[in-house]
Amino acid sequence: MTVLVIGSGGYMGRHLMAGLPRSGLNAIGISSSDGTGIDPESGLLPATFAITSGTSAVVYMAQSPRYREVPEQAAHVLSVNTLSAVQAATLARAAGVRRFIYISTGTVYAPSFAPLSEEAPVRRDSWYVLSKLHGEEALALFRPEMEVIIVRPFGIYGPLQSGRLVPNLIQSVKTGRPITLHARPDAADDKDGLRISLCYIEDAIEILIGLLRNGGPACLNLAGAESLSIRAMAETIGSRVGREPVFELSASPRDSDLIADTSILIKTMAPRFTSFSDGVERTLYEGADAACAKAR
Repeated sequence: MTVLVIGSGGYMGRHLMAGLPRSGLNAIGISSSDGTGIDPESGLLPATFAITSGTSAVVYMAQSPRYREVPEQAAHVLSVNTLSAVQAATLARAAGVRRFIYISTGTVYAPSFAPLSEEAPVRRDSWYVLSKLHGEEALALFRPEMEVIIVRPFGIYGPLQSGRLVPNLIQSVKTGRPITLHARPDAADDKDGLRISLCYIEDAIEILIGLLRNGGPACLNLAGAESLSIRAMAETIGSRVGREPVFELSASPRDSDLIADTSILIKTMAPRFTSFSDGVERTLYEGADAACAKAR
């Protein structure tokens, strides 16, 4: 089975490219970072891009690096997350690809403190989310000629990640930088902060490979078994690095949590999940190993 990964240079993409051969699958990756993928300026796949016959599945996980530069760069965000995804699906259909997986985001859901099922209301008040929803809806039109699976990841973390929630918390705990906690608007005594569903990177990759092999539901939340508060995450990190986290309470409340309802995932795939405690330990250990290797 040959799998084309569009966006293979990103964090999830690199891990997927490593995991596919270990599972006996042939992996072909393209990435804007090495000049083989989406054009960094236009946000579109090159006119010469083609999907070779014999490709069984495509995973579209490209992301615009300009999602914070909106509205000035909104066209770029829409090009990467919507137009190029449609370009890829059009070519995939013509090449006889059986399965197309689109990596969306768990942040498409409307603010809520309750667990979010795949049928929960969505929001359209940000360019990034809107571009993902446009991508989801456009790709759905390729069904039933080609199986299209929308995957909405929550809280992916793991070794050598940067600029995201968990690595930022690790850095804050290590340096003693205060971690801000926002209470619920209906619970001023809430001192734990945002609650979010997490998923260790290797668990996420195992789930994606299962979808590539066997197919799955039309839309799927990708998250682990735990939904933890910022305080609980920081305290777990602190126990691993030997430092007490420093917290500060914000005067402004938060408007939601980000908790995934994983009922469909568990029912259809029965995945194995790494606990946050174990995941943080692996993240810290592999990060320390990489730092030592770089120093040598």
